Amino acid sequence: MQSISTKIRWIVLILSINLITIIMVDIWLNSSQKLDAKVINTAGKQRMLSQRTVLELHRLLVDEDGAYERLQSARQEFDRNLKQLSATTSGYQAFKNDKIETTMKEVHSRWNQMGELIDHYLQGDHNLYDLKTIYDNGDQTLNLMDKAVNQYEESMMEQRILAHRIQITLAIISFGIILYMARTTLQIQRNFETFLNHTQAISGAKNIECKGNELDIACSHIEHFLRNVEEALQSATDAVEKSEAATSGLYGGTPEAKNLLEQSEDVMIQVGEELHQTSTRLKKLKSNLEKAKAMKYPF
Repeated sequence: MQSISTKIRWIVLILSINLITIIMVDIWLNSSQKLDAKVINTAGKQRMLSQRTVLELHRLLVDEDGAYERLQSARQEFDRNLKQLSATTSGYQAFKNDKIETTMKEVHSRWNQMGELIDHYLQGDHNLYDLKTIYDNGDQTLNLMDKAVNQYEESMMEQRILAHRIQITLAIISFGIILYMARTTLQIQRNFETFLNHTQAISGAKNIECKGNELDIACSHIEHFLRNVEEALQSATDAVEKSEAATSGLYGGTPEAKNLLEQSEDVMIQVGEELHQTSTRLKKLKSNLEKAKAMKYPF
């Protein structure tokens, strides 16, 4: 059987763990939302860059000024973003799964094939079939990046749902512990009332004037009972002394009378010792109650 103090320790421990876990999950959700936006923004930018690459290549065909620089800039930015999305040390890896990994490998393959054809075209190999392949690869890269964006969003949503489920589970556990704490509190209150009734019963005083909580009233009843025990102890001690004085002149009587008087003296001494032990225990109980009251009200 667990004591009430042990139950309270377990309640505080479990509630503390639940609260810390809920706070950690909430912090993770807030930080992941910022990363979510960054991942979606980067993946969405890849769609735009794949189409800008094809557009700038087309403008280069008609000798538009600055088309070559814009083409190379778009290709370099796409390469940087693709490397960031694929790097094992990137924070984006937290959102990756097998589906995203497969899609990004296809994007990488299409983009490399498209880059090789663009390099050949820029070197003077103006093959119309290669140009058509470049346009097709641009469209396929766009579709694959659309697919990757959707997969990233699904992965993020799955992680958020899991985090919310953890929070709901912990909240339900905390609610159950709070109900158990309320039940334990009521049990403590009933125990206090029972203890107070017992102290009132043993003290025999019903109208003790005492202001304070249950512990103060219980201490007053025990103190009253303790005074009664001390008075009884003193009376027993006085009776033993009187008995010794009365029997000292009767030792010359019959042996039976002498034995009976010695037995009576032993009984009185034993009663006095028991009363003394009872007084000691009650003093210790009173001291413990005062310590408990001091811990409850330290100021």
